[in-house]
Amino acid sequence: MERLVPSVDDQPDAGVNHFVDEVASMASKAPRFKHSLITILDAISLDSNVRASGGLLGLSGESIDKIIRDIESILPNEFVTLLEMVYIAYYSDVDVIHRIGWIDRPLQPEGFELEPFDESVIDKVRQREPFWRIA
Repeated sequence: MERLVPSVDDQPDAGVNHFVDEVASMASKAPRFKHSLITILDAISLDSNVRASGGLLGLSGESIDKIIRDIESILPNEFVTLLEMVYIAYYSDVDVIHRIGWIDRPLQPEGFELEPFDESVIDKVRQREPFWRIA
């Protein structure tokens, strides 16, 4: 996960334990997430480079990136779902939200300013004769 969302400055990467736990929790609750995670983990565990090195941690970053690219190519739907899970876990974290400056409150009623409604956009509709009837 740290290769999918690496650390930047003081922001931690997505491989921090609580993010991993959150992804595992999502997988336990949603069959689509579980299927993708298990399928990808199975594919990684079958990789001879991973087995020979004793797991992903025994590989260089470049080797891990190659495995990620291979998984993305071979299992594109599952990879997109895994990426979705990682992003949900990472970018819903309150500390990450504050660090990147996202708004952590509802957008309305105190949110973005909306331009006043331009009623001229419905002028043509107002000019039409009624085309309905009351029964």
